[in-house]
Amino acid sequence: MKQSFSFRAVIILLLCFLSVNLFSQIPGFKKIRWEREKIAPGLVWKSAHTVLYDSLSQNINVLHVNVRKRKAALSYDPSRNMKLSSQVEKSDAFAAVNGGFFNIKEGGSVTYIRSDGKIAESDTARRWKRNSNMTGSFLVDENGMVILDSARTNSWYDSHPEYPEVLVTGPLLVKGERKSALPSTSLVTVRHPRTAIGKTGKNKIILLTLDGRTSEARGLTLHELTDLMISLGCRDAVNLDGGGSTTMWIQSKPYNGVVNMPCDNKKFDHEGERAVSDIIVVR
Repeated sequence: MKQSFSFRAVIILLLCFLSVNLFSQIPGFKKIRWEREKIAPGLVWKSAHTVLYDSLSQNINVLHVNVRKRKAALSYDPSRNMKLSSQVEKSDAFAAVNGGFFNIKEGGSVTYIRSDGKIAESDTARRWKRNSNMTGSFLVDENGMVILDSARTNSWYDSHPEYPEVLVTGPLLVKGERKSALPSTSLVTVRHPRTAIGKTGKNKIILLTLDGRTSEARGLTLHELTDLMISLGCRDAVNLDGGGSTTMWIQSKPYNGVVNMPCDNKKFDHEGERAVSDIIVVR
């Protein structure tokens, strides 16, 4: 009986190891050759212009952030949309990416948002209507810890002031190392440029941009993005606003700090920034 139990235990452990190993060896993602640069203590930038799935050209930028050494926060202007590279001028940020969904014509977030513990009066965020894509949230507590979770109601966030930074966005991609169910919307199923945030450890997050809509950078579906975030070690991950909004900025870099290829000008260059309402900054 002991030998039988031992044999079964070994088989079970072997199958678990194989399933985890296969899950992490997503085709193409482990072959990415990254360029790496330390921006500041607790902040590392990795980039790659690569080919995924044997045929899809991609341009990927990733910021690895240790939140014990760096602070992640929201910067938000409810009155007007501004290019990310302009928004950071009033911030002491080392790096930043675009944030959540917003009203392109009139400005202002279209989901719940709280920045530096404050909600702007008469903000459009107070009138947001949930849709099937808005299933994720980004929060920062009073100790600077980042939480990526399912979206909750406005009233829940109103009653939890211990989170000075709150952004409802989505969809939620990964929670507790498990893939989240995704809706069958065009945001999910069509390849687009993407911006995402992931948590890789208790004090570690990544901010990712993946360009698209050009022959040099095709973009990913959210199912493919989920696999990429898992491949990068994310235990939790949330999709942010993407498409023409996708932008990553790093202090003192060329092209006014824009290191990815924003596509709002329909070109593969650094000039296609879109004006946005809110950004995630790393201080």
